[in-house]
Amino acid sequence: MPKENCWLPPLNPFPFESFNVDSYRKYEASLYKVYRQQFWETFPLYEEKRVQVRRSPIIDGYEESFIHFTCKNYENVENREPDFRRCERLHWIRLVIENYMCKKNCSEVCSGIKIWEEPYKSNVRVHFLFEDERYLVVLEKRESYNLLITAYYLDYDNTLRKQLKRYEMYKKAEDAPGCGTSPETPSTTGR
Repeated sequence: MPKENCWLPPLNPFPFESFNVDSYRKYEASLYKVYRQQFWETFPLYEEKRVQVRRSPIIDGYEESFIHFTCKNYENVENREPDFRRCERLHWIRLVIENYMCKKNCSEVCSGIKIWEEPYKSNVRVHFLFEDERYLVVLEKRESYNLLITAYYLDYDNTLRKQLKRYEMYKKAEDAPGCGTSPETPSTTGR
């Protein structure tokens, strides 16, 4: 649950008392409206470039990226399973990207968003970790835009610790004399 005085809105939990196919389809339709509004009708920006989502392939009438942002085992189309922690935070993705500098404007109860870059194949991936909420958003820098890769709640303490360790490693590498910002030691300057 978001802390008081934070820019992050409340969760969007499953609104029905019983879970069945019809109730989930209604919830999924409401989530899809949020997804379309936040990533198709308008676009968040990161470093003055649009953040876009994968628009294909289409799975059960939805873009693969929507399925990825709302389901477990999303690769197995026949048996995809809703991930309610992802679903109830779908409307956070854009806000995390747009407010990654939040520690400068946020309340004292918020520790802000940790951000770091890591090389990935021929690109660079940017990780936004909102530690207080155990929430991670990852996008990939492309030449003329940024591609939203994933966003999810960190269920397990060891998964959160692993992400914090990655952040600390890159922070330490950035602060080391002569390390600069080569692809092997990505920059977190100003973050």
